[in-house]
Amino acid sequence: MNFYIVDDDKVIVNLLKKIILQNNLGDVIGMSFSGQEALKEIPRLKPDIVLIDLLLPEIDGINIVSRIKSEELNINPYFIMISQVTAKNMISKSYEKGIEFFIHKPINAIEVISVINKVKEIIFMSKIIKSFDSAFKMMNEYQNIIGRSEIVLKKDLFKTRINNLFAKLGILGEAGTKDILEMLLIIDELQNDNERFNKKYKLSQIYSRLNNRYINEYKIDSNIWAIEQRVRRAINKALNNIASLGIEDYGNEIYTMFCSTLFDFQEVRKQMDYIRKKSKTSGKISVKKFLEGILVFIRTEF
Repeated sequence: MNFYIVDDDKVIVNLLKKIILQNNLGDVIGMSFSGQEALKEIPRLKPDIVLIDLLLPEIDGINIVSRIKSEELNINPYFIMISQVTAKNMISKSYEKGIEFFIHKPINAIEVISVINKVKEIIFMSKIIKSFDSAFKMMNEYQNIIGRSEIVLKKDLFKTRINNLFAKLGILGEAGTKDILEMLLIIDELQNDNERFNKKYKLSQIYSRLNNRYINEYKIDSNIWAIEQRVRRAINKALNNIASLGIEDYGNEIYTMFCSTLFDFQEVRKQMDYIRKKSKTSGKISVKKFLEGILVFIRTEF
């Protein structure tokens, strides 16, 4: 502990210094014999404990304590008042202003040692409490970081698996796949945040949310019609690729995996006939069925 002593009686100052040093209570880093000097030096030296006389010339000990405690000096020393005053109102006022303990005059070494040790215990316990508070804050921050990291990792894994499916469908390079990926993320977020949000949602909601995300979050020009056209082109390309696989090999693993989960099987057959030129009518897609089918595949892998 670092001590600062304030008393207009040099004998008292030297006696307190001697008691502190001889009993290994700490270091005396400063002394003053007036309140004005103390007001300048205490903020500069930043002692842990200040022993201060109640009755000082010009400015008394209570006012010094009050001013140091109230000013934004980034210090908070513990004050021990030295006094021969026994008036209850003065003692009460001292405690109100931030005095921790009193040492009574005439100075008694045993009392000085006892009071200083009590204040040191208070300081020690205060530091322990602060260290616990700091540790808890760090733990909470760490948990928040871990939580955020897990969310980011899960989102990245989600995107990776979707892109893997796009690659299997042969549409990874299509412009609309970026829109489809964002739509899937929006649907997943809404379903996780709101249990009532289910397959009854309207595609127009998702297109609108995606358009707003592009404009407000990603700061890019966008309109719903363009998004819808890109999405439909990409899904139509996927339908054509799946139908082509079915023509080449009816038992193809990718064909059997996706023909009825991402599309209506009858529409895949129509597309197969259209490719073979057996029909002039191509197969139709359902954007919603395609999105929900992708989500089913992704979620079963988590």
